[in-house]
Amino acid sequence: MEGALSLAIPLNVGQSLTIIPNSDKVVHWQANKPDGHWFFVELDLFNFNVTKTDNYELAQRLSEILSATRILSKDFLTSGIGYNVVTDLEFDPDFGFGTSSTLIANIASWANVDAYKLLDLTFGGSGYDIACASSKNPIVFQRIGDSINVSDVSFDPVFKKNLYFVYLGKKQNSTNSISHFKKHSNFTSVDVDAISAITKELLITSELAEFEALLAEHESIMESILNIPTAKSLYFKDYPGIIKSLGAWGGDFVMLTNHYTEKEFRNLLQEGGFDTVFSYDSLVM
Repeated sequence: MEGALSLAIPLNVGQSLTIIPNSDKVVHWQANKPDGHWFFVELDLFNFNVTKTDNYELAQRLSEILSATRILSKDFLTSGIGYNVVTDLEFDPDFGFGTSSTLIANIASWANVDAYKLLDLTFGGSGYDIACASSKNPIVFQRIGDSINVSDVSFDPVFKKNLYFVYLGKKQNSTNSISHFKKHSNFTSVDVDAISAITKELLITSELAEFEALLAEHESIMESILNIPTAKSLYFKDYPGIIKSLGAWGGDFVMLTNHYTEKEFRNLLQEGGFDTVFSYDSLVM
């Protein structure tokens, strides 16, 4: 959000959007998640008011996104033709894997509008997740003001068998986290440059120990900037590897480096109450 060069890697799960015209002159929206129905909403075409739903909070958020889309494209859904829309999410919405960003990217594609501008009008944030939503390769992302630069990079670490992603079970609200950052973060250009330098080193290191040292430095810098304790100090105090917070600090997922056998590692996590664990290759595209 403040210009640091960032490494981001798309996942092998996402969200699809299927659109079929109907004669009802309304938008029927069915959202599904991996275990089935998530929510349903019916919206009028005039101003996207919610007329029927089984989850008003999510329905209202969707209404706001469609209204913002029309700000960017005044002809969006103004022909009088209604639609049956189905979204299929391939992951648990509590995981923070990009429920909002994949939706924004899909709706922007449908309306032929700039996904980053749509993000700015809705959830806010840097837009790195929007870049990931439309990428099939690891990327470096940098946003300086309104200028966004995204480049494909090669990132396939030789030690990836030692990398795991663990769900903390403490879902964070991205909008609230962004607000916290804007109000309470304390940093200088030196910190921004330090984060950028770490990203560049992460792309070229072939040693797990060096990778861990870089992540530890990153966590230390961010702890100071955000004034929020690291995930390691909160949940993994005696763990010998490195724990890297991902997404909004304090919840969602962390990345762990593992020096145990697979069985020992998973048993250790289960003893700590962490049951949702993904290996690097099982999750990364």
